[in-house]
Order: sequence, then structure tokens, then C-alpha cells
Amino acid sequence: MDYPTPLTSSVSVAYLQGLLDYLERRGVESAELLRRVQVHPQLLAQRDQRIAASAYLELLGHGVEVTGDEQLGLHLGEAVRPGYYGVLGYLVMSCPTLADALHRQARYASLVGNLGRVDLADEPPRAGVEAQVAHSWQPLLGQQQRQLSEETLAGWLTFGHWISGLEIPPTEVRFQHPAPQDVSEHRRIFRCPVLFTQADNALVFPKRLLATRLGQADARVRLMLDAYADRLLGELQLGHSVLDRARLELARLLPESGADLGVLAERLALSSRTLQRRLREAGLSFSQLLDETRQQLVLHYLRDPALELADIAFLVGFSEPGSLARAFRRWTGQSPGEYRRQLPFS
Repeated sequence: MDYPTPLTSSVSVAYLQGLLDYLERRGVESAELLRRVQVHPQLLAQRDQRIAASAYLELLGHGVEVTGDEQLGLHLGEAVRPGYYGVLGYLVMSCPTLADALHRQARYASLVGNLGRVDLADEPPRAGVEAQVAHSWQPLLGQQQRQLSEETLAGWLTFGHWISGLEIPPTEVRFQHPAPQDVSEHRRIFRCPVLFTQADNALVFPKRLLATRLGQADARVRLMLDAYADRLLGELQLGHSVLDRARLELARLLPESGADLGVLAERLALSSRTLQRRLREAGLSFSQLLDETRQQLVLHYLRDPALELADIAFLVGFSEPGSLARAFRRWTGQSPGEYRRQLPFS
């Protein structure tokens, strides 16, 4: 069986730094935040290292709580800097045109964090409106979808303005989540119609802007960073880290023998204690690893209309569909059926 890429859902330390820097400016100590997810502060010096997606999402949710800022995602995106995107940020800056930059951004997005899928596609024609494109993002996890979506699109807009020198607002911005009570910050940041409860999360803008020449284009730097990004992407897809291997082995174990730390450690040729230590270094406990792996598998399997809920429950190690349904509502706030009805095949 082929397992989906989302099993290795993680976030680069460079991107984590953006969240920590912003919260530091709001008076929240980074060391205390990192202790909350059992990540050692020394990890911050290793910009290419990664932490578990669940650790980042926990910190993002905690950031909303301690700052009282319900628009935290928007403000993080507005404060984005090239360094927070790691090698991808500098690669995008070296591209000759906006089209080239966005295609590379879609190709290498997982180097920043594989929390969602990126796409760039033509919009359906609209009467009396010039040709448009949609730069879209589809989250792969259930938690913090509003904050992640708003952080992502606001970050794209901020970075796009920075590399292009253009201050042209999008034609429209779309979000899948319902409209929050206060949308004044959305209007201030995007300066265009902002639509909610939509089929996708997307920045929509005129297609002609893709030809915009970028002022920091550098062909030699781009070739060098392309090669480096390709190598990093290959390593990420191969899943060299213990965390990646643990997720994949756990996915194989769930329908066979269920979730067992000892069996998983044996499959990885590690002692149980060593595996627990390695997970802690990535900001995870075994129970969190199990919960996150199940969630990502379920979201993947629900896209297959041939799989019944009972089949999916078996594949992820739940004893019966009711247990899966309760867990899914905890993850997403929806029932599996409600989620499935929103998918493209429905």
C-alpha cells in the first residue's frame, strides 16, 4: 500500500522562528513556548531541521490564547520575512519573473512546512473581467485551519509585494472557514473583497501579473539554490528522519497489530527509550504521534469514495467506526460525512 506524503507532516525550524519572533515582540518568551512542546532551544540554531506539525499547531493555538489575538494568523503573515521561508525564500527571490517564483514556491513548499497543498491555476472566465489566476492552499490537517490559512495567504501577499515591488491588491481573497465576527483586519491587509465559506483558500489576481520581472533575479544563485532545494526535497520525501520513519512504520502497523510503542521501536531497530527520546526532540509524545498519524491517514482515506467508514476505522487501528467519528470531530469539528461532502468528488 502507498502511504500519503502527509504522514511526514512537519515544519521547518526557520518557519517556527517566525512564530517565535512575533510572539517575542508581544512579550511571550520563546524558551517557555518551546518547553511547552518539549523542544530544546538549541534546535533553533539548526534552520534546516524540522519539528512535528502538531508541535507547531499547538504553539500557534497557544499564541492565540496568550496574546488574545484572534487574528494572529493574519499578523504572522503580515510580519513574514524571507528568512522564515528558509532556502525557498531566497530561491524565490532569485527567480526572473513572478510566474517562475510561484511555480517554484509550489514545487518546494514542503521545505517550509508540509501542512497543506499549494496550487497555481487559471480561474474560470468571468464576464467583463480580465483573465485571473488563483494561488491556492488546501490544509492537510484539521487543527487551526483558520489561523494556518490566514497566515499562509497573508504571508504570500506580504512576500509577493516584497519581491515584486508591486503594491497591487488581489482581485479577491477566498477562505474555506466561516467569517469571523471582526473582519476589519482582513480588509486592511488584503485591501480587496474577502470571501468566506468558499471551496478553497486562495489569492486571486490578474494573470498578466505573472510576467512581472523581479528586481533581485540572479540566474547563478537560482541554479545553485535549485540544486540545494532538490536535494532537501528528496531527503524529505525519502523520510530519512526517525520521525518520518516512525510515522510510516506506525501507518503499516495500525491495521496489522494496532499501536504499540515497543513493536514500533523494534521495527525501527531502536529501544523504546531511545524512540521516546527521539520523539521528544521533535516535540512529540508517542500518543501524539499516534493521534497525528491517524488524523492524516483518515483525511487521506476519506478522499477515496470506495472506502466505507468501517474500512477506514480498521486501516487506522480503531475498533469501530464510532471511535473514529468521535476522534474526527475532535480533530476537525466535523463528522466524517460532513467533511466528505465538501470534497471534490462529492
